[in-house]
Amino acid sequence: MLLVPCAIHVARQEQKDVSVFFDDAKFWKSCCKTGLCFIFWASFLMYLSYSLLESWDFLFSTYGFILSVGNLQPNLGLFWYFMLEMFEHFRLFFIWVFQINAFIYTIPLSIKFRDHPVFVMLIQLILISVFKSYPAIGDTVVYLALIPLWSHSFHYLRNTLVVSVMLTVSSIIAPIMYQLWMYAGSANANFFFAVTLVYNAALIFLATDVSYAVLRREFSLLHGIPLDDDGNEKPVTLQ
Repeated sequence: MLLVPCAIHVARQEQKDVSVFFDDAKFWKSCCKTGLCFIFWASFLMYLSYSLLESWDFLFSTYGFILSVGNLQPNLGLFWYFMLEMFEHFRLFFIWVFQINAFIYTIPLSIKFRDHPVFVMLIQLILISVFKSYPAIGDTVVYLALIPLWSHSFHYLRNTLVVSVMLTVSSIIAPIMYQLWMYAGSANANFFFAVTLVYNAALIFLATDVSYAVLRREFSLLHGIPLDDDGNEKPVTLQ
């Protein structure tokens, strides 16, 4: 899913950072070249892995394991609780629904932010962390390290306090609830899953807030900053 904004970024670099037009033949030619390079090197690395292991079993042990969600050990993701509560004959359907969520936002984001492909990568990294079957701390560190690249848009953030508090509280409470549930036996799965919901809701708020800030700044650059009679900035509704 990161291939799409990467291809757009390469196309913009080849065209000297001009605006992206989807009816431009040069743009699609560059995207096809990027896609073919990705397919070639991915195939090469997979074949190299096969040559070293003399088996294709590593595919299921890596990609297949993540997509099939075979291990339901509790984590900060959303899969484990739903899969535990799910009737077995609905399991495959909801696995598809959850997994598709990690990819379905790529096209609309790439269209809306076609002139900001690196920002699309940031939003996709946040969404990957939300919808990943086995999220890790490394997923969080990557997008938190990239957010300061858009510090020029921080003025337009609206939910900074809410997101900060939710992330801080959930990060502190999650290991406590896990300890009480798994070892002390004085809590249950609902306590821990409630914390994971707060954590993932904070990530959704973060993605929407940063997206609003970037769009709001772009609007101000194009149309100026409207002021009221007292010299204060007027609220603007993005449509």
